[in-house]
Amino acid sequence: MKKNILLVAITLISLFQFQSCKKDNLSGPEIQTLSATALAPNAAIFKGNIVNKGNFNPFDYGFIYSTTSDVSDVRGTKISLGKDVPQGEFTKEVRNLNLNSPYYQPTLFVRAYVTDEKGTALGKAIQINLPTQQIGTVLPNSGKAGDQVKISGKFYAESDSAVAVTFNSAKAKVISISDTEITVEIPQGIQARHGYQINVEVNIGGQRVLASGNFTVLANVKDFTPKSGPVGTIVTFTGDNLPDSYYYPNNFSISFGEQRADAINGNPLQILVPSNVKVKSEVSVTIDSKKIILPGEFTVTAPVITSISTETALPGTTISISGTNFPPNYTYHYPASAKIGGTDVEIGFNYQGGYNMAIPENISAGDYTISVTLGPHTVTAPKKLKVLSYAFTDFSPASGSPGKEVNITGNFVKDRQYTIYFGDVPTTGTATSATNLMVEVPGGINEGNVKIYLAFGGKNLTIAKEFKIIGPSIASFTPTSGNAGTVITIKGNGYARYYGTNVKFGTIDAQVISITENTITVAVPSNLNPGTMKLTVTTYGQMVVSSTNFTVTN
Repeated sequence: MKKNILLVAITLISLFQFQSCKKDNLSGPEIQTLSATALAPNAAIFKGNIVNKGNFNPFDYGFIYSTTSDVSDVRGTKISLGKDVPQGEFTKEVRNLNLNSPYYQPTLFVRAYVTDEKGTALGKAIQINLPTQQIGTVLPNSGKAGDQVKISGKFYAESDSAVAVTFNSAKAKVISISDTEITVEIPQGIQARHGYQINVEVNIGGQRVLASGNFTVLANVKDFTPKSGPVGTIVTFTGDNLPDSYYYPNNFSISFGEQRADAINGNPLQILVPSNVKVKSEVSVTIDSKKIILPGEFTVTAPVITSISTETALPGTTISISGTNFPPNYTYHYPASAKIGGTDVEIGFNYQGGYNMAIPENISAGDYTISVTLGPHTVTAPKKLKVLSYAFTDFSPASGSPGKEVNITGNFVKDRQYTIYFGDVPTTGTATSATNLMVEVPGGINEGNVKIYLAFGGKNLTIAKEFKIIGPSIASFTPTSGNAGTVITIKGNGYARYYGTNVKFGTIDAQVISITENTITVAVPSNLNPGTMKLTVTTYGQMVVSSTNFTVTN
C-alpha cells in the first residue's frame, strides 16, 4: 500500500515538473537579416531568414529600410510580404525605393522583421550604398528647340516613363534610353535667349543629376511677318530663344537674299528690310554657319510718286516729291538716287516722308521726267517738270524813293522769295505769280539812277533799263508858324514810309505823326524857343532842308 502511494506521488511530481518545463519553453520568433544587394539607385534585393516562427502566431513579415541608421518597426519604410509567414529564407526585390535624397548617393539600412501577437522581432541592420546615376556630356553641346541631342552616362532606368530630362526646367521629349545613352528632343519654352548657357538635368526615379559642362541654347526661328513692304519695313520674327538686340551674337544672322540685316529690337526680334535687296528675296537665318531658309519670300513693294511740290521750277531751286511706299522716317539714311531727264541730281530725305531734289544750275530749259530709285525699284513722277530759263524782262515804275513798291517781270516760282539788288544794295522780294515779283526800294541809296539785278543761281540778271532813285524834297509846309503842339503838314517827295525818316525844327527832333511817300505830319516840339528856323527831313540817310523858315510863336 505504501509502495503504491509513493508511486502516485512520484508520478504527480513528474507531471507537474513536465508542465512547468513545457510552459517555460514558450518563445517568440527568431529572424535574421541575411543580405541587401543594390541593383540601381532606387532598387535593391533584400534577403532574410526566419530561424524560428516562435509560439505566438506570427501574422506579418518582410523588411524595413531607411536612409538613417535608427531603422525600427516605427522608423523607416516597411515592405510587408504578407500574413503567411514561412519558416526559412525569403527575398524581395524592391523598386522605387523611398530615398528622399535626389542629389547624392544614399546609404540604405535594412532589417528583416516578423510580427506576432506579442510584437515585432527584427534582424540585425545591414548597410548598403546605392549606386548613383552617372551622367557625362550632352552632344552636341548646343542646339535649338526640336533638335535631338544625346546624353552619355551610366543610367539605371526601370522604364522610359521613369526618366525625365529638363533644359532649364523645361521638360524634354525622351526619344530613346539605354544603359549608357539617353536621346532627347530639345524642348520649346526654355527660358533663355540665344547663346545663353543652361543646365541639363536627368531625373531617374527621383534621383537627379546635372550633365557635365554647359549646354548652349540656340535660336529656333520659325517665321516672319509681314511678307511684303517697302525697303525699311520692320519685320518681326517668331520662334524660340531669339537673341537680344543689345547682345547680337556673331554666330547669328538674318539675310534677305544675300544681304544681311541687323536687328533693331530683341523682344520681339525685329529687323529693317535693307535697301539693297532684290524685289523678291528668300529670308534665311544662319546659326553657327548653318543656313535655315524660312517659309515664304519677302517682296519689296514699289514706291509710288504721287506729286511734286511744283510743276514749274528754275535752275538752282529745290523741289520736293511725296508719295507712298517710301522708306519710313526712321530710315532717313537709306540711299536714294534721282534723275531729271538723264541728269543725275542730288536727293535727300526731308522728314515729312518725302524727298527734296535739287535742280542743277546748268540744266537747260525744257520739260523733264523725274525718276527716283529706291531699293530695287525705279519709279517716275506722274507729271513732267517744266524747267524755265532765267529771265528778267522789265520793271515798273521806273523811279521811286525808298519803300516804293516795284513790280519786276520775268520767270519766277510763285510765293518764292528772291534777292534783288538796287545798285549794290540788296533786298528781298516775293513772286506774286509765275511772271511777277514785288519788291520795295531799299534805303541807303543815293539819289540818281541805278541798275536793278535779280540774283539767282550764282548769277545776276539785269536789263538795260535803269531805275531812278528819288531823293527827299520839301515843296511846302503848312502852317508856316505855330506854337508847341501845332500839327505841321510837310509836302514833298522821296519819304521812306515806314522807318528811317525823322524831322527837325532847327536842331530839335520833332514827333512824326504820319508819313507817306510825299506827305509828313509832325507836331511842333515843346522845347523850342520863339523865333524862326529851318525844317530838316532826313530819310534813309539822305537829308533835305526847307527853303523857307518856320516861325515858333509863344
